[in-house]
Amino acid sequence: MLSAIPENQVFSLDAVQLSVDAAEHPWRVAERAAIDACWAREQVERPWLFNGTVMLHRGLQLEDGVISGISHRAPYAALLELIRTWPPADVWHLFGSAVILSSDNAMLLIRMAARTANPGKVYAPAGSLDESDIKGSSVDLDGSIVREAREETGLELSHAAAENRLFCWRRGGLVAVFRRFLLTEPAAVLVEQIRNHIRTGPEDEIEDVVVVRPPQDAGPTAPAYMQAMIDFHFAAPEFNTGWQAAGNR
Repeated sequence: MLSAIPENQVFSLDAVQLSVDAAEHPWRVAERAAIDACWAREQVERPWLFNGTVMLHRGLQLEDGVISGISHRAPYAALLELIRTWPPADVWHLFGSAVILSSDNAMLLIRMAARTANPGKVYAPAGSLDESDIKGSSVDLDGSIVREAREETGLELSHAAAENRLFCWRRGGLVAVFRRFLLTEPAAVLVEQIRNHIRTGPEDEIEDVVVVRPPQDAGPTAPAYMQAMIDFHFAAPEFNTGWQAAGNR
């Protein structure tokens, strides 16, 4: 059954299916001048940002547990302008997050470094879908989730125990999709691994790892979508939908 994507609540999904359209997103075409002006400001205020390619979407819909839609390549500047204005147009920012859970029931989040677009924000490893996530004619959301976790934490989740279902939270054009991963190590061991990656890895976007046990541990800088998933998880931490290796889904 076709239905609207719920807002301001966590709900489960079976899959996300995004097909790639090589044409420009209609919203980007209509707002080109505003997007260019946005990037001109960013070059002055935050010159370290990179105007790479990300995926913006249109036509998102929910049917029988599957979100589907069409994805277009766009410059990062377009995403910044979208987040700044959130227009009532058919343009969406959908992305995936890895909710990393230790064997002793902690959730491991990351805090963004100062020289990023979201300094000080605390959330699960995540990132905009980009060109590297395109597989054939579609976008590989699960591949993006595993890739972002690897880049930001150094943890390899491709063979970790991954929950069969996805979870989703939406507000307006922002759609956050989560998959929970249960690791065999306790939080202290994982924290050490992640901090070593932050110190020695090639990325400089992550400031630190944040261990969450009660929901308030995430702190005031966790975005609404992340706090919603944290609250959902700790309100009912039992898993009864099955787990399997991420690469075998």
